Amino acid sequence: MNNFQTEKKRILIVEDEKVNLELLKIVLQNDYDLLTAENGTDALEIINNESTLSLVLLDLNLPDMGGLDILNQMKEEGRLDNLPVIVLTAEKEAEVESLDIGASDFISKPYPRPEVINARVRRTIELSEGRMIIGQTENDSLTGLYTREYFYSYCERFDKNHPTKEMDALVVNINHFHFINERYGRKYADEVLKRIADRIRAIVDENGGLASRREADNFVVYMPHETRYTEMLEEISEGASGEGKDENTVRLRMGVYPKVDKALDIERRFDRAKMAADTVRSTFTKAVAIYDDALHESSKFSEQLLIDFSRAIEDEQFVVHYQPKYDIRGEEAVLASCEALVRWEHPEFGLVSPGLFIHLFEQNGLIQRLDSYVWRAAARQISEWKNRLGISVPVSVNVSRVDMFDTHLVDEIDGLVGEFNLEHKDLMLEVTESAYTEDSDHIIDTVTSLRDRGFYIEMDDFGSGYSSLNMLSNLPIDALKLDMQFIRSAFKNGKNTRMLEIVIEIADSLNVPVIAEGVETAEQLFTLKSMGCDIVQGYYFSKPVPAGEFEEFLIEKKEQGGEVINMERNKYRKLAHDRHIYDAMHDPVTGLYNGSAFNFLLYDSDRKHTALLLLELSNFEDISKAKGSSSANRAVIRAAEMLREIFRASDFICRLKNDEIGVILSRIESEQRPVIEEKVSSFIKDISEDEHDIPGIEVNFGLVFGDVEKKFDLFKAADESLKTNKQK
Repeated sequence: MNNFQTEKKRILIVEDEKVNLELLKIVLQNDYDLLTAENGTDALEIINNESTLSLVLLDLNLPDMGGLDILNQMKEEGRLDNLPVIVLTAEKEAEVESLDIGASDFISKPYPRPEVINARVRRTIELSEGRMIIGQTENDSLTGLYTREYFYSYCERFDKNHPTKEMDALVVNINHFHFINERYGRKYADEVLKRIADRIRAIVDENGGLASRREADNFVVYMPHETRYTEMLEEISEGASGEGKDENTVRLRMGVYPKVDKALDIERRFDRAKMAADTVRSTFTKAVAIYDDALHESSKFSEQLLIDFSRAIEDEQFVVHYQPKYDIRGEEAVLASCEALVRWEHPEFGLVSPGLFIHLFEQNGLIQRLDSYVWRAAARQISEWKNRLGISVPVSVNVSRVDMFDTHLVDEIDGLVGEFNLEHKDLMLEVTESAYTEDSDHIIDTVTSLRDRGFYIEMDDFGSGYSSLNMLSNLPIDALKLDMQFIRSAFKNGKNTRMLEIVIEIADSLNVPVIAEGVETAEQLFTLKSMGCDIVQGYYFSKPVPAGEFEEFLIEKKEQGGEVINMERNKYRKLAHDRHIYDAMHDPVTGLYNGSAFNFLLYDSDRKHTALLLLELSNFEDISKAKGSSSANRAVIRAAEMLREIFRASDFICRLKNDEIGVILSRIESEQRPVIEEKVSSFIKDISEDEHDIPGIEVNFGLVFGDVEKKFDLFKAADESLKTNKQK
């Protein structure tokens, strides 16, 4: 036997009568390492400082304090959980009271035969150690909640004892927990988990039920049916971020499977709750989701898709659609490339959107096989277009995070280039932003290898919330593709586009082109163009279409000369520089948008979050007559430059007539009128003064806000405002 197995257990004997103390020492000294104390004070000091004790033999009658007082203090401090106590007493009533407090056993005085004492001591230590071993496997070492296996076992036992009681299965997750770990460190993350566990334990103690930390940040609760889930999640969330941290540092979500079907095994019940929780994974407006009939049907649908996947691959039910990407830097948008997007022509369900199966396949390990299918289909299609039409454009294909861990990835994609007689520039690879933040060293090495082979890499879904802007300079990317939701949120409910401007400015400083997906309106297009965005993709130009329909874009491009735009920013700028000086939507003198663009932009604007400013250059004709048209033009150019400095890139400044300028202010409401009027007053004052040989201009203005203006026609309303101001 090793030293650990033969080492004597340590026992503390607390006894003030010399004879009894010596008797116990004689009985136990051969088998145990003994410590002694003859009063309560000494006993507590040893208990508090000696961590190797296996048992306390406690006399209840001590000179300075009662043994029951010692028991109560040990209970309050939680020491009875791990340190068993056998009380020594001749009082029968004290035996019961001691056991109620938490004593493990008792030995009556006068002491029984030595064999009885030894047996009780040995059995008490064995039972205590057994409980500790069970406790270590039964409870999560960090949070103290039940471990998965014991939790499921106790849930089953509860159901057997309460077969008719209605129960709920709850799952509580932390949003983006691994980023909390990375940003604040393991120690802070562990403290977060413990705080959440404490609050869950308090709720279970109050309402009944069981709780477990199933894995990582995944907590599960089985409790009697409730309805106040939102309040419960608020209780759990309160203070979870810790002192000194913003309350939004830690955000929780909850999934509930109410009134569970007890015919399902325990684990399936919590799978349903987790499915509900996952539906609010990335939302800020909703944190609690209920597993209901709709989600149940969705679950059955998902299971059927998983069953049908292999046959769909074999029968080529997956079809690739292509969505054009347009280069918007010149006077006209030019087809630059396209993205390959998969659709499922299911024999039973019809055309299935990728939103219904991509995430499902990612979760179930099928996405890699689907990605390979799409890569091959896209490569084959590019080759077919080149051979039959004599033209093609680069096609972007998605490379998932899972693909990046395939050791054969680089050779597989490179092999497609050779097999279909393509150039590396024909296939562009989109890698999601989130992939760069998980095992980033490995991902960067893989992406670098792909770039070394000649592939063009786009960071996809940038702005979805995973990485910081300052990390871009260290990543091997050739283009930055803005997330669709990032674009939409910038143009929604009056929000400004400052973050878009920042991203484009940073990309510009890194010489990395910016691609915006999800562009649906003229306002979005013109705003992005004015900010310096390179490429746009979205329903404004075309939805994703089958290969046969996409050929129309290629044929049109071929008829227009067929030049494929190189997306490297400096080469593109040279091409753009060689084009016309201005496009049909701009005023040739000032470079501002012209009247045609104004009508288009105003019609497409969000009225409730739009203001219209009309500026009349009242002495323009006088300047032109007195000093010539060149002087008048210089004065207008000066006004245009000043207005560009005053207003945001997301505002549209248009020259409507020689002497009239309109400014469409987007994502703004009437409460900001004082700010705008102050800007306009400052402009009117500055522009009225001569500057060297440029004469000053007298300006009148009219200003209206869509959220309060009753007239349908904002232009007429602004024009009336201008006339009213002139009369003052």
